Formats: sequence, structure tokens, C-alpha cells
Amino acid sequence: MKREIEEKFHAMLSDKSSNNAIIVEGARQVGKSYMVTAALNAQNRTSLSFDLEKEKKLRRLIDGTEDFADFNDLMRDQFGLKAGSILFFDEAQESGNLANYVKSFKEDWSDIKVILTGSSMNRFFNEKTRIPVGRTQSLTVCGFSYSEFVEYVNGEELARFLRSAPKKVSGSRHKLLLELFDAYMVVGGYPEAVIAYKNGEAYYDILDEITAGLEEDFQRKEEYEPQLFRNVMQNVANHIGSSSKYTHFDATKYQAKKIIEAMKGWHIILEVDPHSFDPHKSSFLPKRYLHDIGVVNRKRSLAVPSISIIETIENVHRTPLGGLFENAVLLNLIKGETARYSVGTWKKSKSADIEVDFVMDAPGFNAKIPIECKAALKLKNTHYKNILHYLNITGMNFGVVVSAAPLETIINDGKITVMNIPIYLADKENIKAYYKQCIENGL
Repeated sequence: MKREIEEKFHAMLSDKSSNNAIIVEGARQVGKSYMVTAALNAQNRTSLSFDLEKEKKLRRLIDGTEDFADFNDLMRDQFGLKAGSILFFDEAQESGNLANYVKSFKEDWSDIKVILTGSSMNRFFNEKTRIPVGRTQSLTVCGFSYSEFVEYVNGEELARFLRSAPKKVSGSRHKLLLELFDAYMVVGGYPEAVIAYKNGEAYYDILDEITAGLEEDFQRKEEYEPQLFRNVMQNVANHIGSSSKYTHFDATKYQAKKIIEAMKGWHIILEVDPHSFDPHKSSFLPKRYLHDIGVVNRKRSLAVPSISIIETIENVHRTPLGGLFENAVLLNLIKGETARYSVGTWKKSKSADIEVDFVMDAPGFNAKIPIECKAALKLKNTHYKNILHYLNITGMNFGVVVSAAPLETIINDGKITVMNIPIYLADKENIKAYYKQCIENGL
């Protein structure tokens, strides 16, 4: 299945005005290599592909080159690299020398496009190798978004509807899409797990295998104790939706800080920093999320029962549902980007209980869009009071509540618009499309 982010990747490949190296990041087994390979097969250019984790001989040869001229000769003489080719290195971080040549990829290879992928590209540029500013383009691949999940499980027509920013959703379709979202929250977006679910197989076994392999790989390369990795995963899952403290983890503050930074580099943990309007008074604790909603469900404490958008009624269970809800929204807001650069969260002050779950950057509209997440089937006025507070203070004119309630415009008084967007429609492109519709209608 063609990934939604593939179009953006094709545009990078086809851009003749730039010869920056393309860095494709993302957690293991989310489909990075599959997407790149599919895109290369569709190109009318010769391509060479190498996996530096598997092809150890090539890795040793690259790490043995003296300089870029030597590397250039190696690739041309022994591997057939020619002008006009695309050169793809998978698991590029396994080479200790390749990062030294990124600057030359742009300056000396005007006729060759280089693609570098890896699940831990934070290890690619290290303290000895400076990141060559202006020489790279970055793309982050996540697991299946909800619309991709629906396309694979239910078909292209319903997925196309989800991506169209529809003005109306019928009652029967609303119910179906919530039921499918319940399934998505349990299965998650790992392609292998989604395939297993579609085939009626044990998707949870796939999730357990993937996370066990991730733990083993992380421990081997980062040299952390497996139990610490497990502890951090579970405690992030258990505290999603609230401020994340180092005391949540069974480790010293130093250990917790180190492993969290490493797990962020591996795209396992996503971190969103709260900000106030005064940069000198923004020392708030961050919110941390996991890279896959299915993994969140598997890693929560075993005593916590399975929860559902539609069927979970008890308030004590709706609190963790709210965290899952937020995690799912975040994953659909950061398609192709990192949370740190495209999504933030706002808090008025340490003493005031006024905050907005997410603020999405929409630079094409010169706007910041506040987004409040409410795992509710019906809206109340209290669900969007913080949105109104943010809009009144900032002078922005558009805000969003994401809930399980039907699509509707809550407020449109000619000065501001607040929309309730159902969770199944709440992705970055749809939110921008709804904002554009409001502007065109005279907001």
C-alpha cells in the first residue's frame, strides 16, 4: 500500500533545485525501507541500495576510506555508481565514517542523489562529526496513521473520505469510524500488526515480538539494562496525558534522563514541551508519548482493563483513555515531521489550571491552532473553555476540540471559530483544510 508520506518523499527526490542528502528517520519496522524502495522502483533513474547493518563488508570498506575522493572511487569502481544515479544507504548509522561525507554529497555530487535511513540516526552524527547545516532534508516515517489503517482494513473509498475534510458525516458512518478507531487504538500502526489483524491473526503477538526485538537492539547498541528500557516504556505509557517526571521511572535522575534522550533519538518516545507566552517563565515539565498507540496499550499496567472510546463509561477508566486519545492525536499531527518542531502545548502559568493539549504550527496560514483533546461522546461547554482563553489572549481566530462527538462547528461569531473534529478526522492536513474553509467563508 502506498504510504501517505510517499508523495512528500517523491517531491524531495524530484526537486532539481536541491541536491541535499535525504535523511529518512523513524522507529524500527514502521516501513521506512519499504517506502523508500517502492519510491525508487517508481523512479526513472538507476538506483543502488545497500543495507549497512547486513552488508558488513561494504561497511568496513566505507569506514576504511581515507577521504571523500577515496569513497567516491570505491563506489564508482567496485559498485558501479554512475552519474544520474540514486544512492540509498539503509541503516546508515552503522557506518562510523559515512557522516563525514554528507557535506560532499551536495557539493561534489551534483548529479547523484543520496538517501540515508535508519532507526537511530541520532548515532549517525555524533560529537566528533558536526551536522552539515543546509546539506540535508529530513523526513520522519511513523507507523500507519488511522486513515492508512482504515485503507488497509476497510478499503480505499472510506480512507479517501477520511482524507477529504468532509463537511458532514452520517450517523452510521460516524459510528463505524469510531468502532474502527477503537480497533486502531488496540492494534496500532505497525504494518505487520495491521496485516495480522486484517488476516484475523494474533496481532498482539506481533507487537510483543517487535517490542522485544526493539528492546534487545536498543540494549545492544546503547548499552542499557533491558529492565530499565522496559520500565521507561511502561511508565511513559502509564502517565500519558500528564506531565512526565523523572521520578516516574525506577532509575536515578541521571539514568532516566540519559535513556529518555536515547529513546527519543530512536523515535520510541515523543516529547512535547509546554510553553507560556513569557519565555522566561516556561520551565514546565514535558509531556511524553510513545511512537505507536498499540504499543501504548500493550505496555500499560496489566491490571488496567481494556478501554474503548464507545463502551468505556467509568470515570476511573476514562482517565487513561484520555491519555491514549492524546497519543493518537499527536501521531496524526506529526506526519513526516517531529513533534518538537511542529507541535507544542500551552500552559498559562504554573499556578493557573489553564492549558491547551496541543498547539499546531500552521506556517502557511501564519497561525497557531490550539487543539484540545476530549475522549467524550458528547461535548460540554467546559471542554473548550481553555481554547477560548487561548484565542482571546493571542488574537488567533480558529481552535479545535478533538473528541468522539460528531463533526460540528461549535462557535462561529464572525471573530472566532471553534470546531469539534471527531478523532477519526483529526489529522494535520484535515485541520488545515477546515481552517482554510473558515477563512474562505469570511472568518
